[in-house]
Amino acid sequence: MIGLMGAHRCGKTSLAKAFAEKHNIAFVQTGASAVFKDMGLDPATHYDFQTRLTVQEEILRRFDVQYAEIGAKLAITDRTPIDLLAYTMAEAVQQAVPEDQQARFKKYVQNCIDVTNKRFGVLLVVQPGIKVVAEEGKAALNDAYIEHLNSIILGLSVDERIKAAHFYIPRHMTSLEERLAALDFATERARKRAETEREGAVIH
Repeated sequence: MIGLMGAHRCGKTSLAKAFAEKHNIAFVQTGASAVFKDMGLDPATHYDFQTRLTVQEEILRRFDVQYAEIGAKLAITDRTPIDLLAYTMAEAVQQAVPEDQQARFKKYVQNCIDVTNKRFGVLLVVQPGIKVVAEEGKAALNDAYIEHLNSIILGLSVDERIKAAHFYIPRHMTSLEERLAALDFATERARKRAETEREGAVIH
């Protein structure tokens, strides 16, 4: 599966839909906001770390169910476990994580990494750049928070524990056409790299 990563309101869903339509592949639309709603919570509200972690664990579980339904088919999605981990890490500052939640947080980190490695072959960071407006039911439009999340996601994308091929779209690429071209380039590079690795494995 191809996974688009990035902070909220950066155009991931539009890009994923356009790519899926262009290449006639499945689009897996995730629904983090729906999980908040089902739990009687507002995604634009700040919660204590334990509540946040409870929500993130449920989102990961539901996302993995969606990913599993796709199986081995080529598909693209607008949210990955790396995004979920970034949002959780954005809350894990200074004394925000109680001592009794430390082990639970470490387990969640590993679960996000495991699901990513199991389900994804290509990861691409969609950075901030497009102009967005506030929308009901969506996370808050806070430029500083969005930049913070973007930095965390960029860092996680190159973490040695993540096995998928990883790329990012430069900030100056804001049109859908430019972003589609960048995604095409990334997936083609990942495909060629995988072929080379398979050939090398056969030779050895």
